[in-house]
Amino acid sequence: MRYIKFYMIVIFLPAILIAQVNFARHVIDSTTIVWPYNVFAIDLDQDNDIDVLAACANSDEISWWENDGSQNFAKHTISDSFDFANSVYAADIEPDGDIDVFCTAQTADDVAWFENDGNENFTTHIIADNFNNAQSVFAIDINGDNDVDVMAASFEDDNITWWENDGNENFTPHILETGYDGAASVYALDLDDDTDIDILGSAYNANDLSWWENDGSENFIKHTIAGVISPLSAYAVDMEPDGDNDVLIAAYLFGDIRWYENDGSENFTPHTIDSTFGGVWGIYAADLDNDNDVDVIGGAAIDDDLSWWENDGTENFTEHILDDNLDGAITVFACDIDDDTDIDILSGAREANDISWWENDLVGIEEHNYEPSNISGATIIQGALLLPKDKVCKVFDITGREVDANHMSPGVFFIEIDGTITNKIIKVR
Repeated sequence: MRYIKFYMIVIFLPAILIAQVNFARHVIDSTTIVWPYNVFAIDLDQDNDIDVLAACANSDEISWWENDGSQNFAKHTISDSFDFANSVYAADIEPDGDIDVFCTAQTADDVAWFENDGNENFTTHIIADNFNNAQSVFAIDINGDNDVDVMAASFEDDNITWWENDGNENFTPHILETGYDGAASVYALDLDDDTDIDILGSAYNANDLSWWENDGSENFIKHTIAGVISPLSAYAVDMEPDGDNDVLIAAYLFGDIRWYENDGSENFTPHTIDSTFGGVWGIYAADLDNDNDVDVIGGAAIDDDLSWWENDGTENFTEHILDDNLDGAITVFACDIDDDTDIDILSGAREANDISWWENDLVGIEEHNYEPSNISGATIIQGALLLPKDKVCKVFDITGREVDANHMSPGVFFIEIDGTITNKIIKVR
């Protein structure tokens, strides 16, 4: 990895800001999978490059594609008997320094995690085996005890449940909400900025988008954000950014993508990004054009479109279509796949049986002969960034702008400790 010295960022900044963003498609797999339902990306084998994970429903498989560092991907199957695998996530659950995998199986009604032995040999552990029509697995330390808890939505049981990890990967279920008709998605973060983890969810049949406020002792109070017809996917990120987390929603039946602006006191104002994106399913948000605001990515299962919406900095959005014939485009993700400091896109198309990544040609802090000796490979982080308390620490984005370490959107950042740039990090969520 080769990077220019930090002071040179300013020189390149104007070119970065006016650059046209183009994406080049690279197919990862279109021959061995059937109905990819959900994709995710992380450095699974801890070799300083980004690998790809997918849940493939009609081949009942959870697989990962190993990146050789040059974006040549080799497939490895974790399980091929996970009946209608429909969501996947990854994090170090123990933590023991390697990345484990979490999944749901819609037909098997399973929520499971796959333990990585450090050499990417995986052992299956079932968390719940009667979670009817399981959807949308997610993992995070909900109760602040330094281990990873798990959550998922049950479409048929109409509930959202989180499973408390006792530190030895024994899980106790806690039902967050019953009667949540057609629970479809779940996500978690500190939505109200009070240092505990809250939960965001949507119910397809109930036409509901809500969040559950954690009182700090894992007693959750429901707050309805909005009535939304057929909400399939919910996500949260600071869209402006103004220091609080906003909510992004995909409403399937009417092709709506909306974001709900948080006023800082968790009162939400709706804004429509697109109302004609037929069968919108998967959504994600990241700064794709490196202009210090958050753009939106979406896949439309009915229109077969993969698009991104450019934020002009005042939350007016312009659609850019990447592919208008991507059959059953239902899942998207974004991160720096090729380690060139800009954000690429990952997509899964159900009927096309296709997983692809879309290379962003925006040039970031890169290049040839100016490598500071103390910067090595990028570190992938999820959740909060922990910095040493006895040092003077600053965080900069790739334009050289200092950012608040407590309010970082997904993207690429550099850490300065006591006046020296020491680390590159990629924040994925």
